Order: sequence, then C-alpha cells, then structure tokens
Amino acid sequence: MNSRLITIPTYILKGILPLLKNTSYKKKIEDLLENVGKYQTQNISYFPKDGKVERIVDGDTVVLHNGTIVRYVGITSPETNEPFEKEATEANRKLVEGKTVKLEYDNYKADKFGRILAYLVIDGKNVSVEMARLGMASVVIYQHKKPFIYQDHLLKAQEEAQKNKRGVWSA
Repeated sequence: MNSRLITIPTYILKGILPLLKNTSYKKKIEDLLENVGKYQTQNISYFPKDGKVERIVDGDTVVLHNGTIVRYVGITSPETNEPFEKEATEANRKLVEGKTVKLEYDNYKADKFGRILAYLVIDGKNVSVEMARLGMASVVIYQHKKPFIYQDHLLKAQEEAQKNKRGVWSA
C-alpha cells in the first residue's frame, strides 16, 4: 500500500461514498466526513485523547484507527526523495505502528491541510522528542509565535543528535 498523504476535498469523498457500498472503505470515509468539521473548529474537546496507530505516512505523520491524520508537533522529518526519508519513516514505524498512543495538544491544534497537530506519547515517551533524538527529524521553531510546550526538550534532543552525528546530522 502506498503511504503517501493526499488531500481530497470533502465534496469528492461525499460523491464517491455511494460507490463504496459493501467495501471496507465505506466506514472509513464516513468517519472522516463526520470528523472533518470537528477538527476544523480547533475545539480540543472534539480531538481524540488516545488512539491506535493504523498506518505510518512518513517520519512525522500517522493515521489512527478511526482515519484521523495526526502530524507531530514541533518537528519535521525528511520529505519524499530527501536523504533519510526512508529511515525516518521506518524509525516512526518502530516507535508507534500498531500501538495505542496518547495524544497531547500544544498551542497549535491543526494545520492548513486539516491534520491534527499533536504529540504522540507511548510508554511515557514523547515521539516528537524521540524522533529528534534519533536524528530522524529536525526541530521546527516559529519566530514571533508562541513557543511549543516541549520546545526545550525538543531542542535538547536535537542537540544530542547533532553532537553524536545521528541520522540527518551524520553528514
């Protein structure tokens, strides 16, 4: 299965829904359509507090069992065809695929693509921090915006990866 993330307008999803009768995709599309408005509100009470990771999109994005797309807060991993893209995706897979995770929210709740922005926490570990520590992601700092809750932890993990020449910092 191709794990690339694409954005599809809701009117297209609604249009193909009748064609999906008696398929495994029907329920997934219905769940997405039901939840899209909730996520656009930025009202955290609608956002999941935990979930099982069904699929890894890349080094900083996953899909939960209910179809919710979650983009990790505070980091960015290598994109398609960039060095360490496959390694970052695999590191993310090892950390969370098939596992139940807790979701923690920061000052920014969703991005312009409608993905939830959250920290995934598993066994007490913040996955964004772990990816930075492994050198499989870079920390993102937005100038003139409120700092991330875990910004200091993320920067410390990145400095450790840089010092030890891990992942993206090995070149």
